[in-house]
Amino acid sequence: MSKTVVPTPPQNIIIAEENQEVLARIVLSEMVWNENTLMGNVSDKLTGKPIEGVCVKVCDNEYNPIAYNYSDIDGNFTIEGNFSPSIRVLAGKKGYGTISSEALPASGLDRKALNLELFPLPKLGATIFGNVRDAQQKPLSGIRITIYRSNSLNPYDVTFTNQEGLFVFDNIEEGDYRISFQSLSYNDRVVNIEILREHNIVTLETVFLKKKILKGTIHGIVTDKNNVPVSNALVMLCNSNNIPVQITYTNEDGAYLFYRLDMGTYTVIAK
Repeated sequence: MSKTVVPTPPQNIIIAEENQEVLARIVLSEMVWNENTLMGNVSDKLTGKPIEGVCVKVCDNEYNPIAYNYSDIDGNFTIEGNFSPSIRVLAGKKGYGTISSEALPASGLDRKALNLELFPLPKLGATIFGNVRDAQQKPLSGIRITIYRSNSLNPYDVTFTNQEGLFVFDNIEEGDYRISFQSLSYNDRVVNIEILREHNIVTLETVFLKKKILKGTIHGIVTDKNNVPVSNALVMLCNSNNIPVQITYTNEDGAYLFYRLDMGTYTVIAK
């Protein structure tokens, strides 16, 4: 790496006569960097071209942040900070894989240039991000979410919401999709979405699910005085006002079942 110099102060030079020759001496001063300055360059691993806008971050040996800066149009960067004796350098930019260095001694880095190379990432599909809540804005965890291509019955991918009601699908190709939300306690819902080529991250609007109106069941067995199951016995279910709401008959094992019952108090009568 060539020495770094600072610009000299401006000097006024006056030519007062024709054919006058003036000798102007300019002395360059070398810039003095302290040990808390890191310089370097970032380039594309495949093309060798400099990369602008790369975030270069200096951390201590345990990855605690110290300082960061961005590379300029020529891929050059300079970072100043209170460095620890041993540092690690991370660099990343959208479209490139993030790199991290091994532990480096901070001493002597002022006299070296750190050359970093980033690999371009392959073109991947879009990432879909969303969250699911109930009518009271509370996050819903454990909701099964399935994404399908619009004209297919086969799942493209499946995931579940976390404790915060959040979910993510990644590497989703361009096209039309429908997203199904399913739960035992909430009504199902379907959301349609179109993924375009230029989409990188797609954030869905909050998905609200309505609580299911769950119905109860009542079952039992009818026996005679000798505890023998009675088949084909009439069983009547009455509400709290003793009004019949359902009737059924026992099977060969004396069993009966009432279902789709609203909350309340019921009476069972058998004959």
